[in-house]
Amino acid sequence: MKKYLFLMIIGIITIFSLTSCRIQKTDIVSTCYAGYDFARSIAGDKKTSSMLLNPGEELHDYSPSVGDMERILCSEIFIYIGGESDSEWVENDILPEIDKNKTIVINMMDIVKESGYTYDEENPDSAEDEDEEEEEYDEHVWNSITNAKIISFSIYDSLVSIDNDNKDYYKENYDNLIKDLDDVDNDIKNVVSNSSKNMLIFADRFPLLYFVKEYNLEYDAAFKGCETSKEANPKTIESLTKKIKENNIKVVFEIELSESKISNTIIKNLKKENYSIEKRTFYTMHNVSKNDYKNKKSYIDFMKDNIESLRVALS
Repeated sequence: MKKYLFLMIIGIITIFSLTSCRIQKTDIVSTCYAGYDFARSIAGDKKTSSMLLNPGEELHDYSPSVGDMERILCSEIFIYIGGESDSEWVENDILPEIDKNKTIVINMMDIVKESGYTYDEENPDSAEDEDEEEEEYDEHVWNSITNAKIISFSIYDSLVSIDNDNKDYYKENYDNLIKDLDDVDNDIKNVVSNSSKNMLIFADRFPLLYFVKEYNLEYDAAFKGCETSKEANPKTIESLTKKIKENNIKVVFEIELSESKISNTIIKNLKKENYSIEKRTFYTMHNVSKNDYKNKKSYIDFMKDNIESLRVALS
């Protein structure tokens, strides 16, 4: 019944959009922050860009509203991840309704030609219990600079195909973005190559397999992936704490929009033992806080923050 009602809504939106797109249209729509930020960097003031998520909203709990679906159907470019968080509703309920002659669809996981790294393959000794967990893939492909450049090119190429008159403008913005991405890549490589450590500890979820794979970093984390409906058990906290002490780790990471429960517990326990450690945020850019969104912090800005945190964590 729920599915039937959802399809009815889609049908109504499709009909309504034929007469309302000029009023409510956003040129480029992305399901997550990373795609939105790459698009606005390249499109500049020639095209409007928007993110479906509200700032601070959890991506994995998101379901599209009627207004969100209308925005997608009326857009010129629609960017989605192509992973577990959005592929089901996008591919079953949105893509069949999109007019492919009017809207270019970019599936980020598809264009980087990765089905995703599995957490079990990459870190079989993760702190999380190996209970009933099934294989889980990392869909946060943009955390690889290599992938970020591939995604950015796809957005640039799509913009040129729909607005060739502004090709030179888009090319200049795209070239500037690629230069910034290359600078970030070089800075990360310099930090890693000049560091005495190679281990990162995340007392949180871990949507960063692409990142650690790209820079040959080791990691341990409270949870294998980015699922929000999990609670860390005492065994997980004990295991992470032990690894921190064994490797003389001085920074424990959490990701943005974290509840901080696990990191606070670990830090509190370690400080009771007079162990010096600090907490830092590692930005993964599936979404951002309201304040960061308001201040228009970019992918590059967040990566620069990550670089400084890496410098401390790996020293």
